[in-house]
Parts: sequence; structure tokens; C-alpha cells
Amino acid sequence: MTDASSSAAVDEPFRPWRAQRILARQSGLLVVDKPSGIPTHGGEPGSDVVSRLKALLSSPAQQLYLGVHQRLDLGTSGVLAFCTDEARNKEVADAFASGGVRKRYVAAVELSAKSPLSVSNELELRHLLEPDGRLQRVTKRGGKPCVAHARVLRRVQRRALVELRPQTGRTHQLRVQLAAEGAAIAGDTDYAGAPAARLLLHAASLSLLGHDFVAEVPASFERWLEGREPLLGARAEVARKLSDAACLRYPLIASNSVLRWVNGVGDELPGVEVDWYDGFVSLAVSSAEASSRAEELAELLHELGARGVYLKQRAKSDLRQQDVNELAPPLPVRGEAAPSSFPVNEGALRVNIELGDGLSTGLFVDQRDNRRRLSGSCHGQRVLNLFSYTCSFSVAAALGGAARVVSVDLSKRALRRGEENFRLSGLDPGPHAFIAEDAVRYLERTGQRGDRFDWIVLDPPSFSTSGKGKVLRVAEDYERLVQLALSVLADGGRLLAVTNHRGTSEAALHAIVQRSARALGRRVQQVKSVNSGVDCPAGFEGPHPSKAVLLTLG
Repeated sequence: MTDASSSAAVDEPFRPWRAQRILARQSGLLVVDKPSGIPTHGGEPGSDVVSRLKALLSSPAQQLYLGVHQRLDLGTSGVLAFCTDEARNKEVADAFASGGVRKRYVAAVELSAKSPLSVSNELELRHLLEPDGRLQRVTKRGGKPCVAHARVLRRVQRRALVELRPQTGRTHQLRVQLAAEGAAIAGDTDYAGAPAARLLLHAASLSLLGHDFVAEVPASFERWLEGREPLLGARAEVARKLSDAACLRYPLIASNSVLRWVNGVGDELPGVEVDWYDGFVSLAVSSAEASSRAEELAELLHELGARGVYLKQRAKSDLRQQDVNELAPPLPVRGEAAPSSFPVNEGALRVNIELGDGLSTGLFVDQRDNRRRLSGSCHGQRVLNLFSYTCSFSVAAALGGAARVVSVDLSKRALRRGEENFRLSGLDPGPHAFIAEDAVRYLERTGQRGDRFDWIVLDPPSFSTSGKGKVLRVAEDYERLVQLALSVLADGGRLLAVTNHRGTSEAALHAIVQRSARALGRRVQQVKSVNSGVDCPAGFEGPHPSKAVLLTLG
């Protein structure tokens, strides 16, 4: 099949849908192979399968009609059919309603010792399901009957690939039924599934109105079954994952010239992070496999539309012992060189980027949604941005109408860049403060003076040194930083606590901020995780690499 979007610009990888994922368009049907992570219908404008297909296949003269008769869960991949001919809509609807449609799924599961599938290759799944909030649960009476047939395709110790043929179609049906039988699907965080890079449930085939449609089961299912570490896969598989990741981010590109293209395990590309800067990309590699294949990854990114690819080797060691030019070459490893400094935007926020200036570029892309949260809720308030770097959070606060923003960072150069970013975004930096000082010392002085802030952003590097040689290690020092920040936070104020320290989990970050508040006797109204979901999807280990929680005082 030819790529329906082949007329798109060569340097534009962010398309509403990959034409390679269209399985058939015939007899009034449009059948696609849905990737994991995209909702079938609803959600944010332009994000779901229906909106994307209409954007790809409609013409100025005719809007594509899509009758929706089937849905797959957000994490489920595979065959998904729509009706494109209103005249056949009733026929398709009747086929689904009458059970005249045959569906075949494949799931990767972990078997408990008590699961019937541990001793039998086949099992009839019969349950009554009822709503349990946004989820479903098995009940003994009053629920809706659900029936499916399960057959074990292959076992490796306690893991198995299972074929599923549902006779009914209820929300989360197969996921709930397997979990009830001690065989929860891997990657299913809602129903206690074993860790996996994604929900390992795939709609493998669909028979509808005399036609059979098939979508190949992803290779990651077999790798998980065999207990192998998550891998990038062969070159063609990596190319598909990169293209799928770009497709997932399509709704963002209309209002943002900067975004995260790939977020490690969350995009089934462990050890790989790719940030897009208006046509140029930063490729960060943090695993042995990703590092060894950096040249291949750069080639693929260039082929998919990146004008230039800058490599960042994320060494897991003291950077004082590393040659920064080796870790982050100042010139691209593929494609053309970007200007030494150039602007990008997140909506109205504009910042200057320097791709060839070490490991950092001038913007931490994974905090876009948190900048938006701050901007939308700080009007007339006092905002403190600690470890402010080039002041992107500060600019967001000023754009949101903050009365005064104080940016604190040891680097005078970073603060000068921050003032430039204020001007670039059409803001006068004059009413705001840019303070070159150690954050701990600043917090101690501020506490002594009795100053208070309504919003505090705390996003320290995992490892840094002060001008006096003092070392800050997040693993040891983060809790003290949180306590100092809370000591200058006004009643009813908000603390955004962020860390990209890989050894600190999201749960541990929650515990740190709550423990710190208790130690100070501050009353907490709410603590919640706040991460950028669309371009920074979480893997089985949680958000990668940054974790963020928002604490609101009572």
C-alpha cells in the first residue's frame, strides 16, 4: 500500500497515522492495526484513532465517514475495523451485535500456581462483570455475562502466550477474566499484571462480512515470554517503533515546535530518549545496547525526517571524570548542523536552544505539561524557581501572570540565558529576580527573613557541585531540599518536586515530600503525580527518566 501521506514534507515525521498500519480499505470497511497507546475514540482532540484517520484520509471535498462498532483499550494493539459506507452501517452493526464477528486475541500472561491454565491448555472463561469505578470486577450475581475461550499457545516456566476467542464484548473483559483465573496479562497495571513495557494484549485477527483481517503479533510478546530483557529489536522493528512514537505525538506538533519523540521503555525503546527541536533532534542513549547502536539510531532518525542528530551519552557516573565533548559531541553525528542558538516554542513560551553545548540543550522537554500547570494557576502569585537553569519554568509563570518570579541558579550564564528567554517570549524581565546563588543557601536566608512563596519549583540535577566545591547528591540531599522549600511555602501554596534520579522511584518521591511536610508540621491537602503523559509515556518502572509530584498545603 502506498503511503497516503507521501505528499507530506520530508522533514515531518509527526503524521496522524502511519499508512503501513492500514490493513484494508474495501467493501465499505476500513481496517487498521492499532498501536498500543492510542485511544480508539474520544480523549484529547485529535488524539484518537477516529480523528487521526479522518485527518489522514478526508479531502477538502469530502469528510471521511467512520462508523464505530468496535473498540480496543488504550494499551491493546491490533485489528480494529470501521465502517466507511453509511449504507452498510446497519449490516456491520448487526454483525457485531449478533455475534457474527469472529475475534482472536493473543495475550502474554504470568500464571499463578492456582491458575487453571497452569495445568490445562484450554479453559472456558465464564464470569459476571460489573463496573468498579473506571474498572470492572467479577461478581457472583447481577453483573453482565462474559464468555471467552482461552488456549495456551506456549509456556515458559510460569509465563505463557494465550490465544483468546471472546464470544461477548464487554469493557476490559479479557483482562478481568484472565486476572480472575490467576493469569493476569503482563503490563496490565489496572489488574495486577506482571511488569512489561506495555499491555501485552493484541487483537490478532478479525473475521467480518466474509473478510479475514490479520495483524502480526509484536515481537515483544515472545521476548517477554522467554524472560529476555526488553530489547530495541532488529532495525526494521526499531524503525516501526520510532514511526509509531512520532505518530503518537502528532497532536502536539500543531502548537509545539519542541517535544519528546521517544521516552525509553515507555515507547518500547529502552535506553533511548529522543527530543525534537523544530527539525533537529537530541539522541540520548543510556544503556549498553542503545550506546552500541547509536550510529544506527541516528541514521534511522535522519531517514525519518530529522535534519540533524546530536548525540548525548548519558554516563552513569561522576561527570567530573568524563570528557563532555566525548559524551556530547558539539557537532551532529548525522545530518546538518543546527544554528549555534535558535528558538523553539511550547505554545506562547519561547526559549533558545543550544544543541551543541554539552549534555543539556537549554530546555528539559519532559516538563512541558508541568510548565503549563504552573502557568495556568499562578496569576498574581509569588513564584520561586530553584535550580532554574535557563528559566523555562520562570517564563511559564510570568506568561501566566505571576506577580513576581524569583529564579535561583549557580550559573550566571544560565540566568542570562533565562533573561533572554523572557524577552524572547515577549516579557519584561525587570519586575522579576535572577539570583546566582546556591539554592540551599538561598532557602536558608529566605527562611530567616520570613519570606514566603505561593508556588515553588524544585528540580535539582541528580549530581552537581557548588562554586565552593560542595557536592549535591539527590539521593542523599533531596529530602533536606524539600524541607527547606516547604519552610518558605505559604499556607495553601504548591510545591512541584521533580527528580530525574534513576534510583528514586515515583513512590519514593511521594514519601519524601509527605515525610518532609510532617517533619515541619505542615498540613498537606493533596500530593499527586504530575507527569507529561503524551510525549513522556511511563514504562513498567514508572515515568522515565523524570518523576514529578505536586504537593498542595492546606
